[in-house]
Amino acid sequence: MSEPTNRWQRLTQLINQAHRRGLTSLQADELDELGALYRQATTALARARTQNQDPEVINYLNQLVGRAHAHIYGARRPRLRLGYLFAVEIPRTFRQNLRYIAVAFAVTLAAATFAYVMVSLDYRWASVLMYEPFAEAVAEFAQSDKSAGQYFAEVAEALGGANFSAFLMGHNIQVALQVFALGVTLGLGTLYVLAINGLMLGNFLAIGAHHGRLIDLIAVVIPHGVLELSAVFIAGGAGLMIGHALVAPGDMLRRDALNQAAVKAVKLAVGTIPMFVLAALIEALLSPQYRGLFEHNEPRILVGLLSLVVLALYLFFGDRILAGHREQGPGNRNDNGPSTQC
Repeated sequence: MSEPTNRWQRLTQLINQAHRRGLTSLQADELDELGALYRQATTALARARTQNQDPEVINYLNQLVGRAHAHIYGARRPRLRLGYLFAVEIPRTFRQNLRYIAVAFAVTLAAATFAYVMVSLDYRWASVLMYEPFAEAVAEFAQSDKSAGQYFAEVAEALGGANFSAFLMGHNIQVALQVFALGVTLGLGTLYVLAINGLMLGNFLAIGAHHGRLIDLIAVVIPHGVLELSAVFIAGGAGLMIGHALVAPGDMLRRDALNQAAVKAVKLAVGTIPMFVLAALIEALLSPQYRGLFEHNEPRILVGLLSLVVLALYLFFGDRILAGHREQGPGNRNDNGPSTQC
């Protein structure tokens, strides 16, 4: 079977699926394939007409192009549906681009491990790898007998829960935008910010370990840190997608590769906003609690672990749980498209 015939059969398969179940039933790579095959078919049709090829071939390609055109361009433009975006598109995009997020996680982990080892070998590195006044403040807390909740208590009481959470939300979202936007530096800026965050985290934990309070320092950050760090990894992955499209566009024009990556990256970046907001609320309202239940480390660690489980279920299974609703998307039309137009 010839290569063109294989291409047109594959295009027919994609069109039939879009016709039966709607464009939203196609994965991102299948949508890209549909667009690429449609463009190849229009080129082949124009060549066939110019060269006066077999009328049956021209008619076949004309119908194929017409059907594809109807699904790609003929569907009514949908209104933005935030519920569908967060429930289906963001988890799906997360899984399809997990390799970029894994790289962001690996860079942060490597930097954190490096800082932890260096400080463990020579404590003087603590003031080198972290802003010195901050390192001193962490060390002062680690040397005290304060519980984990008291780490944030003074700031939270001084600013008030609402003001503190608003400040943290703004700061967290700014970090997300930073690691995402720096993808245009071929990903180098994104890698730098991820590494700096990793150095700070490793240094923070190493200071606690040096003073025999590693578990207490973990309990300081884990209630909000799981969501916050996960959001940083996802935003970092989005930035790396942009950088990779610029560095290695493949067989596409660099502009087209960038546009394609940007659509997916923006979805991931938008998906981190609720995570940062929730992390800020926990950090401002729950993390400073040091009386009652949250006086002890175990409940604080449990909150962090539960947030990790919920987040993982959402990202890996969110759209699958709502799989039945995906087929109600805007591309689900019983329209075969015109048979004589391109």
